[in-house]
Amino acid sequence: MDKIIFGDNQFFGVNHMSEETAIKQAQKFRTAEDIYKILEYVNDIGIKSFMFTTHNQLEPVFEMMKQNSKFDDFKLYPSMPYAHKYADAMVELGIFEAINKFTPGNKIMAGIKGAGSLITANPVPIMQLLVDSEMKLLKGMNVQGIFLLNIVTDLLLGLEMYDILYEFSKYTEEKYNVKAGFFTMNYVKLHDVLVNKLGLVDPIIVSDIDKIGFRMNPSQAEVENTLKKNDSYNIAMSFLASGAIKPEEAVEYIGSLEGSVKSVLFGASSPSHIKDTKELLETVL
Repeated sequence: MDKIIFGDNQFFGVNHMSEETAIKQAQKFRTAEDIYKILEYVNDIGIKSFMFTTHNQLEPVFEMMKQNSKFDDFKLYPSMPYAHKYADAMVELGIFEAINKFTPGNKIMAGIKGAGSLITANPVPIMQLLVDSEMKLLKGMNVQGIFLLNIVTDLLLGLEMYDILYEFSKYTEEKYNVKAGFFTMNYVKLHDVLVNKLGLVDPIIVSDIDKIGFRMNPSQAEVENTLKKNDSYNIAMSFLASGAIKPEEAVEYIGSLEGSVKSVLFGASSPSHIKDTKELLETVL
């Protein structure tokens, strides 16, 4: 994987420190053209990886990218499921009809009665169907990995349904010939499950890693100690702590971890901030 990966939070008004900043960012990206222009700039300055949620608003952006050959080597890392899309559908349609909406024509629903049975009786085929549904958006594009968002990863950790994490990893490799990655809000717990309980080799983990310990769970010290084991591919997100840390200090901290952070995922809404952050990261990665 590339050492510098561009993210999509700014496109959809996500900022974990400031709601005001989030709203301002979202206002800058009201159209697909607004998002496309930033990705075009990102590609032009040499950032060749984009990690994103499977948000409906990105569909026209990808259609534009498909028409431009200079995106042919631009690496895509979809992160799923986009929870709001499914939550809205379940509120509007109910759990059965929501799954039918996103996986039309499947036969898994037959014979399953009740939401509890749906989740516990046959979770793996449903997971596979939903992955396939999300991947239709990216048909013919340069997908290099498929990531499970923390809302599901951490739920499965809490329920001790570790086999679903394994099956997700196995399915992405067998069906799409790419490695799976996992977002988490508890790096230490997920690392233990993936490496020690499931035996995955060099699993890809995306988690908060930053100088002030912002959302580093269960603690900054425990995360740092686990990072030192160097038996997972660690991607730092929120390394600026949503703007709470000066970029120079944030980058210095990443460098102090002595190579245990392999890649950094970041988002920014202006070309100057994107370029400055890229150049700073290149000094330590």
